[in-house]
Amino acid sequence: MNRSLVSSVLLAALCAMGTAHAGTVYVPLPGQTTAGTSTYEVQVSVANTAAAPATVNEALLPSDADGTQRTGVTTGSLAVNGGQSSVVKPGTFSGLLELAGAADFRYSARLVNVAGGLGVDLPLITSSTVTKANGKLSIQGLITDAARTVDVALVNLAATAGQCTVSFSRSNGSALGAVATVSLKPLSHRYFTNVLAGLVDASGVADARAQVSCTQDFYAYGVLKNGATGELTLVQPAASGDSTLGGSGGTPPPTGGGCGSAGVTCFNAQGIVHQPTPSNPVGRVTFAIPQGTYRRFKMSMDVTVGQWYAPDPAGKGLIYWFVIDKNLDMPGLLYFRGPGSGGYTALARHGMGLTHPQKLKIVKPFQAQIGHTYHVDNDYDMGSHSYVITITDKSSGEATVLVGAPNVSNFTTKAGQRFIIDMGFKENAVPDEVPTYNWLYQNIHIEAYN
Repeated sequence: MNRSLVSSVLLAALCAMGTAHAGTVYVPLPGQTTAGTSTYEVQVSVANTAAAPATVNEALLPSDADGTQRTGVTTGSLAVNGGQSSVVKPGTFSGLLELAGAADFRYSARLVNVAGGLGVDLPLITSSTVTKANGKLSIQGLITDAARTVDVALVNLAATAGQCTVSFSRSNGSALGAVATVSLKPLSHRYFTNVLAGLVDASGVADARAQVSCTQDFYAYGVLKNGATGELTLVQPAASGDSTLGGSGGTPPPTGGGCGSAGVTCFNAQGIVHQPTPSNPVGRVTFAIPQGTYRRFKMSMDVTVGQWYAPDPAGKGLIYWFVIDKNLDMPGLLYFRGPGSGGYTALARHGMGLTHPQKLKIVKPFQAQIGHTYHVDNDYDMGSHSYVITITDKSSGEATVLVGAPNVSNFTTKAGQRFIIDMGFKENAVPDEVPTYNWLYQNIHIEAYN
């Protein structure tokens, strides 16, 4: 069954929507429906894998408009029977198609050549494909010549405005033009056509690359068009080498992105490393650090939240104390607070060569759910002056991000120094620090970059 978006009253839940959350997917629509003499049509397939009927809420957010302001926005809803699918055709719209529904829905999107042919896939932006604030994204294999052109689109997934920097380079690394700074409204999409025009001569360029970084969570993609043949293709972000997949011999314990590369040393403690009890409230894992100068420390772990400490549920439950030898040099510390006054927050501290009162603090609202497992990534990138903690609910994919900046550009270790990771607190030892009895700490992984 084909169905076009129609105007309707925006549901209350949709009105309140800002950034993407579990159950919300964005399809960036280029609004480009022709290449040469060929005409293309957007088709979005929505499948309900559950047995019961369910509804997807839809909204069309125009390019270069504040997507958090829904006045005048075209909206609708789509009911899909259990086990069936339906197709949405947004026409020539340029911007974002927002789809909000149950986790049982599955989405795909294509630009289809109306005269025949298979067309090309459109990107789908979810919590697992978004690039976090201040991260870097690469769009590769860009080609331009007398017949072919390159378009680039940027998407801001945050509820606040942001800025992106975009740079282009040839395959040999030489720059194509100057670095551009682009402003984006909250939850918005901007589309730029023929971006390499004037930067290369008539002979063109092959295998060029765009590098994008934004101050808010973001996404970017490219569109290649051939005016002579009518071909059109989408260029999605390049894959990262930060993959934990194994080879043909099976999947080994995760070793992280840089492991095995020159200048990267990795450490792992797989499986359950600590489950606090009244007789054993604090767990510790240590690793000896090779002597050297380091520009980045990455640490990740999984933590399953148990019951909050009943006498003080809003007290600070320790997720990790991540230091080099002692508190003075701290690439990261993270607490979860439960319900109560000042509670339901994530609180981080950090700083190298700083006493504890001097440590920098980051606080963000965060409601950890009892029984949920969270993957926590602590990325202390001194060389890039970036500190990002990402807390991801492994059941829903919903992520909370804390952002700061290291106080040094590198750190030199001495012979015999160790990484130390502590988990959990003793009861009644320090005011506002509470035990995390029966929580589960697992799968610690560290990467140290020279």
